[in-house]
Amino acid sequence: MRTVLATVGIAVSIAACSADSGDLDVGGSSEDEVRVDTSSPLARAQYDANVAFANSYKPKCRVQDARYPRVLVSGYGRFLYITDNATGRTVSHAVPAATYPLTNAPAAGSIDPPAPQLSVGTSLVTLPSGAKVNLCGMILPVYWDLAAILVAKEIDAFSPDLVVMNGVAGTTQPLWLELGAMNRAGADLDGSGNLGAKTSAAGTAPLVTGAPFSRGNLLSWKPVRSALEAEIAAQSRDATGASTGFGDIVEGVRYAGFPRLSNDYLCNNVTYTVGLLMDSPKKTINLLQASTKVASKPNSVPMTMKGDFRTTPRVFVHWPSSLVGGSTESALLDRAAAVLLRLVDAQLAATKAGGASAATRGDNGTADPGLEGGGTF
Repeated sequence: MRTVLATVGIAVSIAACSADSGDLDVGGSSEDEVRVDTSSPLARAQYDANVAFANSYKPKCRVQDARYPRVLVSGYGRFLYITDNATGRTVSHAVPAATYPLTNAPAAGSIDPPAPQLSVGTSLVTLPSGAKVNLCGMILPVYWDLAAILVAKEIDAFSPDLVVMNGVAGTTQPLWLELGAMNRAGADLDGSGNLGAKTSAAGTAPLVTGAPFSRGNLLSWKPVRSALEAEIAAQSRDATGASTGFGDIVEGVRYAGFPRLSNDYLCNNVTYTVGLLMDSPKKTINLLQASTKVASKPNSVPMTMKGDFRTTPRVFVHWPSSLVGGSTESALLDRAAAVLLRLVDAQLAATKAGGASAATRGDNGTADPGLEGGGTF
């Protein structure tokens, strides 16, 4: 078995794109490879807490009725200035068993425990078409590599037919269907405020050394986009046909290109790392590598997917953040959950239909104007 040595953070390492293949030719780490910066006592303490949680974590997604498909949807919880995360709240509205973990940031100089910031639950949900689905919702801590590790563990145990990962971007905007992700992360601290990448002089580092710089997501792009556009239009009207505020916040659907060099935070980290693991059955990737090793403690988290998920559709969706915080929050989140369920419905139907509707790798050439790459989020 080949060992893939990965980093939490990310130095631009341009490699050929081979997004369709799980047969990656990746090398080992070098002495100057960039890792999570654990050089301070507080950073190391946060790191140790994250690694302990990752290593002890047992998957929680449960099949409610084996007759129906399985889908995993994820969103995020608190990070930086965001206490209520629109994607975590949307997932919670779509999956009643996944309760949003409302937590407060710790005092300065303290670690931020990951366990209270994770919520996982599965509900048997009826989709807009009337079909039923075992829908597992995850609300994730916004922590380098840890979020990806938790998602990957659930995928390997739950064997979903579709994976939909979600995060916030602008205040109001269209949904961005991310066509792919890149093997790069910037120097920003994660949601704990304690851990970041120990980056190069350019302020970046590779997520996975030796892996392709770009990876396409896998989706039935046109059927899903058409279904989402129709659902957003429907959710932007009330029962009388009058317009609602939902359409002022969720402004349609766009294909977002890759690599976009400013999209180098946790959304990209989860998209790239989870996709790589799904496409690399039985290969080991060492995540959460410490910049400074401590002989008596774990200094990485080895991850291996036992299942083969190379043909499983997966996508990341960026949502507007202002779905939360106002007097109409509950109604807006119900509408957002309906849109998320429509995405699930459309992809499951497309998978069943096959042929021209089958999922394909994201093609950067189809990105909408303004989202082809460069300085966008």
